[in-house]
Amino acid sequence: MVRMRVAGLTIDPQSKTPMVILREQDGQVVLPVWIGALEAMNVSMALNGESQPRPLSQDLLLQALDALDASLAACQISGLEDGVYRAHLVLRGPTGTARVDCRPADAIVLSVRGKAPLLVNEDVLARSAAAQQRVQERLREEDPSLLAVSQSSLQPPGEGSTSREERYRQILRTLDPVSPRKM
Repeated sequence: MVRMRVAGLTIDPQSKTPMVILREQDGQVVLPVWIGALEAMNVSMALNGESQPRPLSQDLLLQALDALDASLAACQISGLEDGVYRAHLVLRGPTGTARVDCRPADAIVLSVRGKAPLLVNEDVLARSAAAQQRVQERLREEDPSLLAVSQSSLQPPGEGSTSREERYRQILRTLDPVSPRKM
């Protein structure tokens, strides 16, 4: 498992779906994770240290763990099945450790809120890297000038986006192993 951190939030320009961008804690590996709008709001609130007058679901879970003398040991993005990331919470309590299945967005929010390590399986990162490599190969074949645009691939298009940038994004979408529609 590789320790990651939340590098930011953005919007997929094609699907208009929010994405959390994870970055390796002490490196350059990047993993985009598509999430819902409510989950994006929760991630944003967690990153900014904001709270609500009444506990949100993630706060409630952390309070319940505390009341049971348990803790959130880690949050893991552990797999990729049929275009959907799989995640688990690692809980530690008086009777031992347990893994609980959860949505990746919940794992990310709980990691930030609970100050628990966010870990991603190396296979998930390898599959993402392989997809990025396929993008680079296709770019070399179709239009080598698109390679210069690759550094901005995870940012939404701004004013004055070129047609080459849009073509690059289209290629990325066709090769990405994770479907934003399968959150």
